Amino acid sequence: MHAAVAARLTETIASAGIVLDRSGLTLFGAGADNIVFAGHTLDGRALIVKTPRRERPRYGTAAFAARALARHRVPAPEVLFHDASICVETRCPGVPLTGAEGLLDTWDSTPYPAMLRAAKEAGALLRRAHTIAVHGYGRLTPTGSGPHHTLLDSLLPHPAPPAIAAPAGGLAQAAHRAVSGHLWRLRDAGPRLLVGDCAARHIFLNPADGAISGFIDLESARGGHPLADIAGFSVREHPQMAQALLHGYFPDGVELDRAWALTLHRARIASSLLLFHTRRGENEPAHRIADCLAADLAAITSHSPTVLPAHLS
Repeated sequence: MHAAVAARLTETIASAGIVLDRSGLTLFGAGADNIVFAGHTLDGRALIVKTPRRERPRYGTAAFAARALARHRVPAPEVLFHDASICVETRCPGVPLTGAEGLLDTWDSTPYPAMLRAAKEAGALLRRAHTIAVHGYGRLTPTGSGPHHTLLDSLLPHPAPPAIAAPAGGLAQAAHRAVSGHLWRLRDAGPRLLVGDCAARHIFLNPADGAISGFIDLESARGGHPLADIAGFSVREHPQMAQALLHGYFPDGVELDRAWALTLHRARIASSLLLFHTRRGENEPAHRIADCLAADLAAITSHSPTVLPAHLS
């Protein structure tokens, strides 16, 4: 099956005027959204080629986000061609911040110094990326427009989590109530470009020079409140990696209103991830996220927001 898909994609690439070398396309991975191939152009550029596993891929959004990031000197893949069936982009050199391909996060290993330095640089780059204004909140169109006019419009009505067995269900319900009651604390400074699925596996490090080589998988790019990206990273990643990213993003420290934003966004994102992992029977990440969510829920109800969940600080 994959050979037939590769042959079809190769024909599309050739029709777009992109010439592959003799090795053609090789299977690189298959995720929930895409089948991914790797290849090289005749002039030596490394490529990633995606084809969707579902209808309505968001390749146009990824191309918009990549162009916007590049204009602001934030490294990202260059999308060479895309349509509804394919996305051809340059491959960022190096490895993800997880330390190796295939690792979903950084929780199960102690980050080494180069990873922490890179996470700090990634924080500074995200701060720059979040200066990019877009037109509207929520999922972006290929022209950079989102469906919601205000931040609260994009978060309310914030749907209550579906019924699920305790304790995860009860914790998610309590977090939903607490977050909904404090959304007024979020300052609406206008929609900014978010990378969306902000995780170490989507940030590449070039070991040759220790620099960040690109933010990848930009199909999830959104218009939103900037600190949602930072909160999403801190929910998923090792506390040392999250702390390093925060140091890069906030070189002068974190003010109270931003601590509130981090806590509220973290609780909102953790609620969704907790239910996701619980439904899939993935107990280890579910328990870890539940601990973070419980700490943030306590911080919200006691009016004492934190930069990271209290038990990880």
